[in-house]
Amino acid sequence: MFSELVPLVRASEKVVLTLTMQGDTMSVVVVPVIKNPTDGALTTPLALSALPAELDAGFADAVSTVADARQSLAEQAEATKSILDAAKSTQSVKATKALVKASPTSASSSADADDEDSEGGEGAASTGTEAKAEPEQPAEPAGTNLADLLG
Repeated sequence: MFSELVPLVRASEKVVLTLTMQGDTMSVVVVPVIKNPTDGALTTPLALSALPAELDAGFADAVSTVADARQSLAEQAEATKSILDAAKSTQSVKATKALVKASPTSASSSADADDEDSEGGEGAASTGTEAKAEPEQPAEPAGTNLADLLG
């Protein structure tokens, strides 16, 4: 019986067995314990209830079947995780390349905009200089003049 439990115990951190009796029927619960399972189904307990003689005859086969299915599930979960990690890595590389491509374009666009601002700024500066050559007229304040209301 314990030889059949070896694959299940090795694939888990520990295995907890619980045995109870209700009349002549024995219930056996086998719970694999894993701290961070890749799939929650890997920690699903195996619960069997039968007469002790029936458990003697079939318990080892039941545990072997579950251990094999569990190993297959663990392999599938690991393969899926590998595929997802590879896809995440590929998407990260694509995003980085897109950012690198966008960066020089943005830099040249902002450089062009700076050039245009500089040209416009020089023209505005000469216009501003010409305007300052004329005597400046004080601008009328916007709104209501309080002195006009009182006087």
